[in-house]
Amino acid sequence: MNATRRLTAAASGLVCAGVMVVGCGSTPAPTGQPAAPVPPPLATSFAAGPGASWAVVQMGGPAAQHNNFWELFARPAGSARWRLVTPSGVADNGGLVVAAAGGSVLTGFRPSQDLTFSPLAASSDGGTSWSPAGPLTPGLAAAPDALAATAGGQVIALTKGGGVQFGSQKSTAWTHLATVRTVARTAAGRACGLTGLTAAAFSSTGTPLLAAGCSHPGTVGIFGDTGSGWFQAGPARPASLAHETIAVVRLAAAGPGVTALLRAGSGKDGSLIAAWSHGIGSPWTLSAPLPVGAQRLTSTAVGPGGSIGVVLGASRGEVLAGPGASWRALPALPRWTATLALGPGDEIDAIAAHVRTFSDYWLQSGTSAAWTLAQTTKVDIPFGSSG
Repeated sequence: MNATRRLTAAASGLVCAGVMVVGCGSTPAPTGQPAAPVPPPLATSFAAGPGASWAVVQMGGPAAQHNNFWELFARPAGSARWRLVTPSGVADNGGLVVAAAGGSVLTGFRPSQDLTFSPLAASSDGGTSWSPAGPLTPGLAAAPDALAATAGGQVIALTKGGGVQFGSQKSTAWTHLATVRTVARTAAGRACGLTGLTAAAFSSTGTPLLAAGCSHPGTVGIFGDTGSGWFQAGPARPASLAHETIAVVRLAAAGPGVTALLRAGSGKDGSLIAAWSHGIGSPWTLSAPLPVGAQRLTSTAVGPGGSIGVVLGASRGEVLAGPGASWRALPALPRWTATLALGPGDEIDAIAAHVRTFSDYWLQSGTSAAWTLAQTTKVDIPFGSSG
C-alpha cells in the first residue's frame, strides 16, 4: 500500500465526478419529521462476473484518530486467494463505495477530512489498473449501494447532500436526476412516507431504481424512473409486516433481476427480509423474516443467484442461498470478521480485518462445520494502532 495515498486528501490522478446520495448523510431530519433511516454498513462483499468476488473492509486504527483506512480486495475467478486492489492516490478514511457491471468496476471515495468531493476510479482488469472516471461533488453518501453502474457505462450516484446524479464513466458531466424531496412529493413517495434514500440500482433493462426508508408501516420504498416521474417498483405491502416500518438496506442487480435486503421493525421486533424480482413489473418473492432484534448490522454480502449474507454484532453470521431458501445460521464467526463472501457455488468465506492483517476463513462442511484459515495477508498501513 502506498503511504502517500494514506496522507493525501485528494490526488490529481483521480479527480472524479461528484455523485449525490439521497438521505443517507448525517443531516438530522427537520423537527417533527421521521428520522432518516440508519445508513447501512459500508463493509460488504459482492460477486461480479462468473466466479469473481470483491470485498470492502475497514482496517487500521480508530476512526476518531483518522487511522482508519478502507481497503478493496478482489479474488479473480478460478483463484483461491484475495489480493489488495485499492486504487492509489486518494485518502480513503471516509470509506469506499464500489459498483460492478459488465466486467468493469467503479470505485468511489467518500469525503473525509480535507477531501470534500468523491474521486471515482474505474478498472476493467480486476483492479490491476485504474483510470479516473470524473469527480463527484458534494460526495457520495454513506451507503454500499450509493453507486450503481451498467455494462454500457451509465452511472447513478447518491450524494451526502440529499441528491441523485446520473452520468457516465467516460464523462465528467453529471445530470441532476432527483432529490429526496422530489421523490417524497410523488404519489409513490407520499404512500411511502419517505424518510431518506438508501440505495441506487439499475434494472436489467436499464431503468434507474432508488430505495428508501418509509415511515408508513408495511410499505417497501423501491422506486423506478419513468423519465417523467417515479413510481412504486417494490413489493406490495407484505401482510406479515403491515404494522412495521421498513427500510431498504441493500438494492443490487443480480443476474437478470434485482436483490433487496429489507429491515423491518425496531428494537426487539427487528427483522431482516430478503426480496427478489426478475424485473420491472415482475412479482417479488420475499423470504421469511430473520429475527435480529436490536442487534447491530455489521456488514452485508450479495452473492451469485441472489444469495445474501449478513454479519450481526461481533460473531453472528446468517446466509440465504436465494429465492425459496431459508436463513441459515453459521458457526460463530472468527474474531474480527468484517464481512462474509458468498460464492462461487455454495462456498462461504469469513473475511477478517484487524489493524494490518487481512484473513480469509473457509467454512468446511461436514458433521462438525468449522472455519479454516485459508489466507493471511499483511497490509502496509502507515498509522494503524497495534491494539
